[in-house]
Amino acid sequence: MNSHHRWLLEQLPQWERDGLLTTDAARTLRERHTAQQEAADSQPGIAQIIMGSLGALLIGAGLIAVIGYNWDDFSRPVRLLFAFLPLLMTQIASFRVLQRGDAAAAWVRETTALLQALATGACIAIVSQIYNLGGEWPDFLFWWMLLSLPLVWVMRSHAVAIFYLIAIAVWSVNQIEHGNLWHDSPLLYPALLLGLLPFWPGWPPKQALSVSVRWVMTISAIFGLCSAAVFVCEKSARFLNFQFETAMWLWTLTAAAFALFPLNQAAFEEPTCRKPQVVLGSLWLFGYGLAATFRDISDELTGGMKHALHLPWCWGLLAVLAVFVLLALKRRRWAVLSIASISLLPLLAFPFERLLSWVFTLHLAAIGLTLILLDFSGRRGAPRFGALLLSVLIILRMADSHFSLLAKGIGFIIVGVAFLAFNLLMSRRHRQPALPSA
Repeated sequence: MNSHHRWLLEQLPQWERDGLLTTDAARTLRERHTAQQEAADSQPGIAQIIMGSLGALLIGAGLIAVIGYNWDDFSRPVRLLFAFLPLLMTQIASFRVLQRGDAAAAWVRETTALLQALATGACIAIVSQIYNLGGEWPDFLFWWMLLSLPLVWVMRSHAVAIFYLIAIAVWSVNQIEHGNLWHDSPLLYPALLLGLLPFWPGWPPKQALSVSVRWVMTISAIFGLCSAAVFVCEKSARFLNFQFETAMWLWTLTAAAFALFPLNQAAFEEPTCRKPQVVLGSLWLFGYGLAATFRDISDELTGGMKHALHLPWCWGLLAVLAVFVLLALKRRRWAVLSIASISLLPLLAFPFERLLSWVFTLHLAAIGLTLILLDFSGRRGAPRFGALLLSVLIILRMADSHFSLLAKGIGFIIVGVAFLAFNLLMSRRHRQPALPSA
């Protein structure tokens, strides 16, 4: 984005001289660039988060090594002092950072917040060791991440947010085999994720989310919610024979909800690479749809869907998906809506159960054409993804056909040439300069 902004600033004087832009329009563009640059500079980049995290980890590891060297020689009060003194010092440092407000550098804020989170974990571990409290590591991780969560809001720390997201995902996956009650199982993950609700893309936060936090948040939610789906299947004894197929459809509904997650206007205008929930959700849906074009797989997926409909978790996902569909219709997100429709195809095409593989094939072909035509009609589409989907679909159908090897080879060459030609066409089309409106 910075290279595009620099190019725009370099072109403005020439455009003014050529009469393509008025002086007021050029000044407005320069002011907007300056405001966006100031907002971007106030947010921690991935390099700042990494450097701050490494510094905090090195300091924390050094303190632990120094204290542990003479640990056996310390009395209990001294050990307790070593447990709470680092936490108190990091709290004082955090207070000083908060006093400075926006004047504090982003990397200072990130390092201080992460140091306090590490000091919190160290304090819990030392107190547990002094008093022999016992317990398992998932319990320690659970309370550590909950006590660290307020730092995300108070310190506006992306590093602590990333730690929290990774921790709740790890905890949820571990609880698949060990959880019994709902509050000790992956079913708690959605409530844990709500702790970061103001940081979700689409929610109106006070600051823009970095790309790193968005990707970690999406991947964490994938593991956490899928572990909850697996937990439901494993605890439902009568569905054990259909566990994988049932989980597949639940995961597909979850992927559709990810792709349709509500976006505010600013997030809606961002490029697709900054919306990981759309990217990963769409990839899963495409994989699910392409697999279902094979007759044997579509029959298994249909059986999994039938048994999933008996689970309350499934109906909860369908309710959430219905709300997201309505919001997407309001935003006119036609491309994402067409992709998300793959998840509901086994349900909508239930009367054509025996022809489900062909229904999937025709539906995916229609989605590919839709993604292409949306771009040519001036709407937000994904023509290259549409062409890629059509190419893969044709290749799969030919590979599964009874044509000779020679015919398949010629067909693959034709599809490859057509795909490259279309890609070249789109590159030339997008390079054409758009005339400014009056």
